[in-house]
Amino acid sequence: MFLKAKPVFPSGKSETRNCFAAFRAEVGSLKGAELTVTAACFYRVFVNGRFAGFGPARTAKGYARADILPLGEYSETDANEIVIEVAGYHCRSLSTVLQPSFLLAELRRGEEVLACTGWNFEGYLPACRLQKTERYSVQRHFGEVWDFRGGAARLRPQERCELETVSPAPVILPRTAPYPIYRDVVLRGAASRGHLSFDETLPFHSDFYSFPVNDYWGGFAREEIAYHPYEWLQRHRQLKTGGQSDFPLTLNAGDYIILDFSHMETGFFAFSATARSEADVVIGFSEDGSPDAFAFTDMHVHNALEYLLPQDEHVEAMSFEPYTVRYAILTVRSGSVLLESFGVKTLEHPAAVAQPQRTGSPVLDGICRSAIRTFAHNALDIYMDCPSRERAGWLCDSYFTGQTEFALTGQSQTEDAFLENYRLYRNAGEYPDGVLPMCYPSDPQDNHKFIPQWTMWYILEVEQYLNLRRPDADREAFRPSIEGLLRFYRRYENADGLLEKLPSWNFVEWSVANDWTQDVSYPTNLLYAQALECVWRIYGDETCLRRSAEIRRAVIEQSFDGTVFFDHAVRGEDGKLTRCGDCSEACQYYAILFGGMDMNEARWAPLRRLVTTELTDRRGTAPVKMAEVNAFIGAYLRLEALLKLQEYELTLRETERFFGQMGKETGTLWEYRQRHGSRDHGFASFAYVAIQRALEGLRDQPH
Repeated sequence: MFLKAKPVFPSGKSETRNCFAAFRAEVGSLKGAELTVTAACFYRVFVNGRFAGFGPARTAKGYARADILPLGEYSETDANEIVIEVAGYHCRSLSTVLQPSFLLAELRRGEEVLACTGWNFEGYLPACRLQKTERYSVQRHFGEVWDFRGGAARLRPQERCELETVSPAPVILPRTAPYPIYRDVVLRGAASRGHLSFDETLPFHSDFYSFPVNDYWGGFAREEIAYHPYEWLQRHRQLKTGGQSDFPLTLNAGDYIILDFSHMETGFFAFSATARSEADVVIGFSEDGSPDAFAFTDMHVHNALEYLLPQDEHVEAMSFEPYTVRYAILTVRSGSVLLESFGVKTLEHPAAVAQPQRTGSPVLDGICRSAIRTFAHNALDIYMDCPSRERAGWLCDSYFTGQTEFALTGQSQTEDAFLENYRLYRNAGEYPDGVLPMCYPSDPQDNHKFIPQWTMWYILEVEQYLNLRRPDADREAFRPSIEGLLRFYRRYENADGLLEKLPSWNFVEWSVANDWTQDVSYPTNLLYAQALECVWRIYGDETCLRRSAEIRRAVIEQSFDGTVFFDHAVRGEDGKLTRCGDCSEACQYYAILFGGMDMNEARWAPLRRLVTTELTDRRGTAPVKMAEVNAFIGAYLRLEALLKLQEYELTLRETERFFGQMGKETGTLWEYRQRHGSRDHGFASFAYVAIQRALEGLRDQPH
């Protein structure tokens, strides 16, 4: 894909933590010119000061996906400037792989190379983005603190640096996911305004992370970090002094405004301002809150940016990374600022503009629109759990999101990339032989945690992908990863053929049911049986089909009492396996979906009645004490189970009940049914699929 370019980075900096570099080239006419570009970790391109793109699409360790950006529309004269900025984080995360930082870029017109790295791009180490900042989250990288007091709109001669070729060069892959679309969402003004007052009695988080930022993950010591905007905002009370106000607005030290985007947006914060005196501006953002009082979302992220602005210089600023926001607060820590505009340049999958067919229900229509927005925020280059805290590509989530992509677009371009990344993964001893990561591209957690069940969902997704969405794809490309998993599972089969005492983090769903995954988890074994059947569907392996049937018979014999399935059995000191009395709602859905049962047979009538009556509006009448499902994945398993039972009206009612309020509040769908965690979660877009399948089922039913 590259004719002449070499991967480069400032000399001695490719393994430096949180190194921000810029690369500049002066070129002639851009008519008909295209920029082929990739980087680690991320790049953004400006042509004559205009934003031209962000990337690259992420992929497996040792590889890089190249973007091709047409630049003709940015050509103003026969003299043009291209600046490519690169964030070389070089730290472990759950959203990228740890590898040396680099930029590889080539500007061509046809086969003519006009400029490229390793030839005529100059290198800079701009001081405007501070290196020693807090981690934004452990799952992502570093927070953003910008110091524009040396000049906001130019690279300075003293920041020039020598470049070196980075070795080994990554293997270059084409981008297969669609290119994002960018929209400028510009607010008219503030929803409210007020003044801050410091209060040392306020509770606050100083380092609010999902797990510790130790040397393995990479961070800076607190005493090395000069600015802590996240903590600073929490330690100030807000006194509202005014309501809605249009831009431009003058804000002095201690003043704040709250900005309301009316629904969730994902992208790059952008504002323009002129400081009347040298100023320090702090921006906080949240997925919750109100137009009158700002509060951070409780989800283990440092949702704050800080900008140091020069006196009397107009600044057009845009965050390097994309973030997710419903409400924002902009405060002036010191100085005085004339704020002229504030908004977000969105970063979305092209499906963001899709128009769903009307359902006949205003609530369902709203859920469909929210599902599309949720998908668009979470399917850019891989399937992500959320566009905020993690931006990570988790298995199981992808099983649901993959169905949404195909339903919305009739294609699987993002899924092509997502699954290819997993096929390219090479185990370097982080996990047992044959195991895949629970999310990827990522670095393994310090205890080498993985989720055995998520690898089974991988097999289920691959079967749907190959047989329903991409029957033209190469099945053999998946064989090594699937056969490796089968070898791993076989090591844990007991005398009954059931998986017993699977290692690491066993996960069936976010509820009490997840406390019942040992020693023999019946939901896990039902999922295992389905995975084996899927292997038969892909490769025609009759042995896998036979073993699938044997596992299902054993689960039914051990777990089913004539009405419900119980969750697990424990092996006692006498060596006998004893079924426990723990029973979850999720287990019933695993049984219906993966138990191979004809639910129209009389034997299963009590279970069907339980799912369609007692577990709807009359939960207190269930025959046994049963742990209720949470949103993930129980609520989605329930929707799939109802669809399998052809309970289409009930599917629509339950979808309205579960998702309706979410869409009204944020225009997106959430991780949990409760008001915490991400409120813009990729797998939740499956609600769109559930609605469409239910409507199709109703249309196809005889009248």
